[in-house]
Amino acid sequence: MNSQLLTNPARLVRIAVAVALLIAALVSTAGAVDADADAFDVTGFSGKVASPDGVRVTQAGAHPDVSTTIALSTTPDGAGRRVAAGNIKDVVVDLPPGLVGDPGAVPMCSSADLTATRYAAPECDPDTQVGVADLSLILGPDFEYTDTQGIFNVVPPRGVAARFAFQEVGVVIVLDARVTPDGQYHVTASSLTSSQGVAVTGVKITLWGVPADPIHDPDRFHLLNRGNPSSQPRRPFMTLPTACPGSPLTTSLRLSSWQEPNRIITRSFDHDVDGLPMATTGCNQLPFAPGLTVTPASLQPDAPTGVDAGLSVPQSIDPDGLATAHLKDVVVTLPEGMAINPGSAHGLSACSDAELGIGNVAPVACAESSKVGTVTATTPLLKQPLSGGVYVLSQASDDPESGELFRIGVTLADEERGVLVKLRGNLVVDADSGQITATFRDNPQLPVSDIKLSFKSGSRAPLVTPASCGTKTTTARLTSWAGHGLDRQSAFEESCTGGLGGFAPTFTAGTTNPVGGTFSPFTLGLSKPDGNAALTGLSMVLPTGLLAQLKDNVGTQVGIVKAFAGPGATPFVLPGRVYLEGPYKDAPFSLRVVVPAKAGPFDLGEVVVRQRIFVDPIDAHVTVVSDPLPTIVSGVPVRLQRLDANVDKPGFIINPTSCAPKQIAATLSAVDGQSVPITTRFQVGDCGSLALKPELGLSLSGKGQTTDGRHPAISATLRQPAGAANLEKVVVKLPLSLALDPDNSVSDDLCAFAAGSTTDPQCPKSSIVGTATAVTPILDQPLTGPVYFVKNERTDAKSKRQIKTLPKLVIPLKGNGISLTLTGTSNVVAGRLVTTFDHLPDAPVSSFTLNINGGKKGILVVSGDKADICKATQNADQQIDGHNAKTADATVAIQTPSCPLKVLSKAVGRSSVTVKVGGVGAGKVTIAGAGIRKTTRTIATSTVATVVAKRTKGRLTKVKVSFVAKGAAKAKVVTTTLR
Repeated sequence: MNSQLLTNPARLVRIAVAVALLIAALVSTAGAVDADADAFDVTGFSGKVASPDGVRVTQAGAHPDVSTTIALSTTPDGAGRRVAAGNIKDVVVDLPPGLVGDPGAVPMCSSADLTATRYAAPECDPDTQVGVADLSLILGPDFEYTDTQGIFNVVPPRGVAARFAFQEVGVVIVLDARVTPDGQYHVTASSLTSSQGVAVTGVKITLWGVPADPIHDPDRFHLLNRGNPSSQPRRPFMTLPTACPGSPLTTSLRLSSWQEPNRIITRSFDHDVDGLPMATTGCNQLPFAPGLTVTPASLQPDAPTGVDAGLSVPQSIDPDGLATAHLKDVVVTLPEGMAINPGSAHGLSACSDAELGIGNVAPVACAESSKVGTVTATTPLLKQPLSGGVYVLSQASDDPESGELFRIGVTLADEERGVLVKLRGNLVVDADSGQITATFRDNPQLPVSDIKLSFKSGSRAPLVTPASCGTKTTTARLTSWAGHGLDRQSAFEESCTGGLGGFAPTFTAGTTNPVGGTFSPFTLGLSKPDGNAALTGLSMVLPTGLLAQLKDNVGTQVGIVKAFAGPGATPFVLPGRVYLEGPYKDAPFSLRVVVPAKAGPFDLGEVVVRQRIFVDPIDAHVTVVSDPLPTIVSGVPVRLQRLDANVDKPGFIINPTSCAPKQIAATLSAVDGQSVPITTRFQVGDCGSLALKPELGLSLSGKGQTTDGRHPAISATLRQPAGAANLEKVVVKLPLSLALDPDNSVSDDLCAFAAGSTTDPQCPKSSIVGTATAVTPILDQPLTGPVYFVKNERTDAKSKRQIKTLPKLVIPLKGNGISLTLTGTSNVVAGRLVTTFDHLPDAPVSSFTLNINGGKKGILVVSGDKADICKATQNADQQIDGHNAKTADATVAIQTPSCPLKVLSKAVGRSSVTVKVGGVGAGKVTIAGAGIRKTTRTIATSTVATVVAKRTKGRLTKVKVSFVAKGAAKAKVVTTTLR
């Protein structure tokens, strides 16, 4: 943006006093002109650039006399006498770019003195004369008259850059000079609506290069006297262009008559009256020594700042020397780190190209909200400096390195003199560093001595200072129309009083409805003090039990974010959205944060940042690791100051069912490499209101594996209703009839598994003794895995020696990309085998099924002299603790579906028959036969059932005993004889 300043010179509206040959001609001649005649024409249009003694001059930047001649046609009247073919109405002469005149080189004559009639001549002081007009007139038929009059520098009216005028036979002829806003900003001289009082057939306008030079004294007029000295110092008035294009310079004419006002006659010339090209040479001899200053309003690091910039181009006013070369191109590169301030987008709008209106005279229509600075320019052509604004232009491309994404428009105006300059600059922003290079090319070929540009200051300033201390240097490449190419620098020292400061971010996080086991939005906020390095990294470890409903939510929006970009008190707020996504990199789930980078008038596309979601395989706590937060977007440094997130999708975030105090831990990092661990307290309440109603089912199976020394399989299924507290500890005590087989379980040949070294046992398949499945409502798929039977050791508290204990179960569950490892230890208490799963994750589980294989290599054995688990109900004891500190203890009858249906005993009484049946379980037992009433008993859990049926009349014979297991369609049947 600094470049604008430097380019301002270019914008300086050079008031080019136009050497314009406008002749004002007028009204009818003494001989009548035929209104229908079409002979009115320009018969000659030529010019000459020479020294006062007539020597041709081509030296660029020199101060010669400049002459322009217009010859008009004549026509015979009815008597055959010559008269003017028409009367001039409008004359406009377009001078070549860079050919200018300085109206301040001599004093000005007032309009009153110009039009005074006391002496039949202007009363202008001879010091105000800038040239002469040689006119050819026809005052009557065949009466041609030639006259010379002085051209005076006259006080111009409002809206005119300069006015030159002369009198002829009492008629004032005015030449107004204006600077055209057509992009080339050349001078146009015009004489409009000329008087018809004089019939002009030719005019030669000569403007002096140095009006006060004594060589012009013979042609200097005062009243009716010709030949007067000047009391003014010698100063250059006319100056040739300072460019040497290699091709002739073109002067153009547009002329119309009163007889045919709509017929515009055009002419041009690029060679002088001697047929030589109107060219400039010797550009390498021109002086060009610009200076540059760039000073930020703030010298503190990483702070919003305005900028005051100045470009000086010392002008040569030596009448015998050469003018300073005009500034052509300005390319300014700001120090690395001085970049666009995102906070400046607050309330900022963009001005369109049409509203700026480059190339036309329309007033600038840019909104005040698009204005980011002011500019003034001093030119020797005007008494007062030009002033204007710097505006943000709408983007024409989305490529920051094209110069069409960030563009500025600069306007300079002097309403009093009618000067309006509009320039457009391109800002090329390095996409990686944000360094700004501003370019203004082909600036107007007009002299400018000083340009000052000031960008807005305050928290919404357009720039930010570098985030480091030390000397910062702005560089510029300044070229002239004469071909100079100079490098300039301007340095400032960025203050670091007290140092840059550390990195002391703040962090808050938690659920907005901290009630145990309920759904609640989750909010997060992180920020850093102003002056600290910008945020760029975030990783966060959530407390155990704080989980999310992943099922059915992948691909959906789950929250919103707000990113506060830019330093200072008013960073720009960028709203965004948070989506839950599937696998990303090495994580099973992820978040995708999408922030549309639309700041004020700039649309930089969408910024996407991904966060990996990891689930700990031991306690299921969640860790979120973000990709680096963006530090720069399309060349605009983000300077992230604060980030707020609200994961608020209903039914997504689930609170723990444990009300124990916990914490959310985070690690925040800065762009300069600093990293800070930080924690915030987290705790939910009202966990005691959660129910704890687990349902444990156990069953033994295996044909022929029910007696002493045999190895039945065991299956355990634990179910939990929705909305209950999650289970923290499950202890199961098996009956005395079941024990670990020492031959299959207590052996040094078992695979070793050290807890903490890995979560997935690297053990052979022979170590697998079963399978397990966990169904959770928060995942789309169940978690399943093998059950490993591995060595177990403990450390003796006193001796610190490793002591071998009973083997343990290790269950690595997998599903949906998540791994979770459960560990169950074994112990013997009062002769009973006890299995304990402790420190279970605080996570909802609908059901958990554990199947331990039986058979020859089974780890469970039926133990006891002549024991037969089919002959008696086997009971286990459960001790279950919830994460909400509630307990659920119960005795559970073990089902034995593989036991054969068998009558264990029978008794016949006078009125009833009693049959004891083994090998049953949950279901219905029915006895029926002759002499008894059919009787059915429903069994909840039992291995043995006794059924009593009433006797009826008739002889007792065989009794049919049938058992239909719960959920089964087919009955087991056995018969027995009653006596």
